[in-house]
Amino acid sequence: MASAHNLQQLSLGQAVDMFKATFCERFPHSRFLIDGEGYEDEDLDLNIYLDGDQCELEQYAVEVSHTVEQSTGYFILPFVLPASRYPGGS
Repeated sequence: MASAHNLQQLSLGQAVDMFKATFCERFPHSRFLIDGEGYEDEDLDLNIYLDGDQCELEQYAVEVSHTVEQSTGYFILPFVLPASRYPGGS
């Protein structure tokens, strides 16, 4: 884990934007919704709506989450869901 003085000074919203931008580099048709907050205000559940190989998508989401946490100190917990479950349809 990165030491506190090496972390970028970003807001949680900026960390979420970093996650989304990084994930979309590989999967550009992804859609995202925040699904509430975790146990502390630095943690966040983020739903990702996308069709594809579930294992590949989840593994990459965890990798991106780890990268964002190492850079910002914020832990974003990703959940990969089918695109058809996105509220309001496609």
